Amino acid sequence: MPKGVEYPYFTEALDFNNIHQADLVGPRYIKGDGRFYSLNVMDRFSHRVYIESQRTKEDRQVAGSLMRCWKTIGIPDYLQIDNELSFRGSNKYPRSFGIVIKLCLYYGIEPVFIPQGEPWRNGVIEHFNDTYSKKFFRRQWFNSYAHLKRQSKNFQTFHNRHHRYSCLKGKTPNEFTQSYGFEPGTLGPNTKLPDLVEIPDGNIIVIRFIRSDRMLDIFGEKFKVSKDLVYSYVKAVIVTEIHQLQVYLGEELTQTFDYQLTI
Repeated sequence: MPKGVEYPYFTEALDFNNIHQADLVGPRYIKGDGRFYSLNVMDRFSHRVYIESQRTKEDRQVAGSLMRCWKTIGIPDYLQIDNELSFRGSNKYPRSFGIVIKLCLYYGIEPVFIPQGEPWRNGVIEHFNDTYSKKFFRRQWFNSYAHLKRQSKNFQTFHNRHHRYSCLKGKTPNEFTQSYGFEPGTLGPNTKLPDLVEIPDGNIIVIRFIRSDRMLDIFGEKFKVSKDLVYSYVKAVIVTEIHQLQVYLGEELTQTFDYQLTI
């Protein structure tokens, strides 16, 4: 971890459903009924969580889980995630992007990829993952995957109704949400996964730390940036509409690169 270096990006949520943090937990195993993963999502502002168990971490399953999340707790402005292949797409064709990125852009959500090897940048959901493990998965016995799925939804409900947070002034996520009279904008209950062949217009945000080699790593591709950016965190924004990679230091645009997309 770079010590003493300012990290100015997405450190606080400004409102409900401004920033969702999401993470895939697993694989975990159920005796006699195989492995599973859990997609855990938390609204950074209210700490409401959504839990979706799935058999694999295949990207279409992740996309389906995210859609069910957005039908429940609402559609965020930003989805902050790590660099897991399920979230970003293909190593072989990094500019083609996977279904999760396309789905975000389709619904006007900007995906935000945290720096590689720095999971604490998604600290709110990482902390909840620990709670999920200690207070749910390790405390119960599950006789089947179906049983686990039901119980994970019960734990989701229990958390949102009963878990009190000091940052919410002692309120539970549901109490905090109700105190504002907030009603989230959600996907309709019958909304199906769209057919996502082309890459929709929008922004994909990638946060990276620039070391002495001056290389900016965007999903395995390297771009040499200005020496003024060495030992700084930058915000790289892929603007799909104009096929451009924009590099920001804080809110200042410092460099641009041509970034032709692959369908």
